[in-house]
Amino acid sequence: MKRKAQLACMSWIYMKHSFERALESIARAGYQYVSFGLPHEGKPAFDDTDPGEAERISGLLERYGLKPVSLVSTDVLSPAKPLERAISRLEFAKAIGVTELLSLGTTSYRKFPSEPISEEEMKPLNEAFADKYRQIGEEAGKRGIVVTIKPHTGNTATAAVIADTLRQIGSPHVRASYDPGNVRFYEGVDTAADLPIIAANTVSIVAKDHRGERAESDFPIPGEGEIDFRSLFATLHTAGFSGPVIVERLDGAAGAFNAGIPIEQLDERVVQARVNLTRLLEEAGFEL
Repeated sequence: MKRKAQLACMSWIYMKHSFERALESIARAGYQYVSFGLPHEGKPAFDDTDPGEAERISGLLERYGLKPVSLVSTDVLSPAKPLERAISRLEFAKAIGVTELLSLGTTSYRKFPSEPISEEEMKPLNEAFADKYRQIGEEAGKRGIVVTIKPHTGNTATAAVIADTLRQIGSPHVRASYDPGNVRFYEGVDTAADLPIIAANTVSIVAKDHRGERAESDFPIPGEGEIDFRSLFATLHTAGFSGPVIVERLDGAAGAFNAGIPIEQLDERVVQARVNLTRLLEEAGFEL
């Protein structure tokens, strides 16, 4: 049985360049979908408190023929931020046609990988997170939006940890986004064995590849590292997945979150990521 997936590119790959230049490159590379929300040229890509911003962003997306699939929104969903900021982002997302706000969870290291935070210290942080996301989930549901949390140590470290966090939150409008590259990099875990635990509750996947041992900073073009995307996509297909598959990093061992790569090389790598992931998704039975 064929299932639909939405192959998207995160604009943050072009962080050193303007948001519009990122959209231009992503569209030229053959993508129909985009994820955004992180800064470009050291400043926010948008101001969701500006009444005219939704119209401006929608105009840019229309100009380049791109549909937004998710907004990275860790900045406004944090327990330290007032609920009103989350509501403003939800309203902005609804206005531009986005149905997923993507976020990180808590962080369990003062300095990775050598200075972990104790379980005793993490407990109140995780409880505050669950309390806040319970409220955010209620607001998201009113607007037909889902909020997702993706692996990044802490209360989203692995699929099992995410599943436990989602149970604590207890909202049908807060679900999982899976990032195999982060799971392998931060936890040293086999993602092919990890994903099935959370696959049925996974709304999107950040298709980040990884190469080397735990904590080794090497994130190659998706499909060219050591992540078993064939197995991951097969698991998602069986689970009934039909969401975004998002390219985020492709800097290899160069590091610096793609920022040190000339834009011409970024353009080439973004194209190759699309080619690789299209093939792997189609082999798993997905239509794009």
